[in-house]
Amino acid sequence: MSSTFDNLRSFVVVAGLYGIVLTAPMVAYADQDEPGATPFRPTVTSGANISAPGWLELEFGGQRLGGNGMDSRNSWPYLLKYSLNHRFAVLVGGDTHVETAPAQSPPLSGSGDTTLTLKYRAPDALEGMSFGIETTVKLPTAADGLGSGERDYSLKGIYGIDLANGFHLDTNLMMTRLGNATGDQRPNQWAWAAAISRQINDAWTLAGDLSGTSQQGVPSTAQFLAAASYVVNKRMVVDAGIATGLNSDTPKFTVFGGLTVLIGKIN
Repeated sequence: MSSTFDNLRSFVVVAGLYGIVLTAPMVAYADQDEPGATPFRPTVTSGANISAPGWLELEFGGQRLGGNGMDSRNSWPYLLKYSLNHRFAVLVGGDTHVETAPAQSPPLSGSGDTTLTLKYRAPDALEGMSFGIETTVKLPTAADGLGSGERDYSLKGIYGIDLANGFHLDTNLMMTRLGNATGDQRPNQWAWAAAISRQINDAWTLAGDLSGTSQQGVPSTAQFLAAASYVVNKRMVVDAGIATGLNSDTPKFTVFGGLTVLIGKIN
C-alpha cells in the first residue's frame, strides 16, 4: 500500500505542475461556457460547494507552523477533487512531504498521512443557504514519527449562508474517532470552525476564520486565521494567509500559501 500512495503523491505533484503550466496561457482562449476553479482553500472552514462535475481539480500549497513550545513543522498539503455530479464529490488529500523539528530530538522528514473523503452537497433549502456533509477516513501512510500510525474516521456537517453587504458565513462541526487515544484520552475529538468571507471584486476575496478542537484528556486548541485569494484566470486561484493561536496549546503562528487549479475534464 505504501508504494501505491507514494505513486499517488507523485501523480499529484506532476498534475499540479502540469496544471500550472497549461492554465496560465489558456486564459486568452478560455471557452466562456467552461467552468471555473472552486477553491476549498484557504480557510479551515469548509463550504458546501463542490467542484465542477466531470472535471479534475487540484489544490496544492505549503505551510509552516510553530511557536508556543510546539514543534516547528513545514508541510506541502494537496487535495485532489473530482465531482461525480452536482451533489457528490470524491476527495483525496494529505501531505506530499512533511518536515518537523521536535524539541531536543533530531529533525524528521518524509511523506504524510492520506485522507479519503466523500462530500455531499444538499439541495438548497432556501435561497442564500447551503448545506453539506463530509465523511472522511485518514489512512496512516505517514513516515515514522510524522503521524499517529492509526486510522481515523470523521463526519463533518457544513452550513453556509449569504449575509448582508456581500458577506458570506460558513460554519462546520466535525467529530473524529481517533485511533490513537490512550490513558485518560477519549477517542472522540470535536472540531468547530466558522469563516466570514467577502468578494472585493472579480479577482480578490478576503476571509477571516475561527477554529478549534476539543477532546477529553487533551488540551483544547483555538486559532484565528486571515487570508486572501486572487483569481489569476478562470482555471487558477492563488491564496495566502496567516493564523495565530488563541491559547498556549495552539501553535503560535501558521503561515501558508497555495493555489487551486482546474486541470481538465476527464469524462
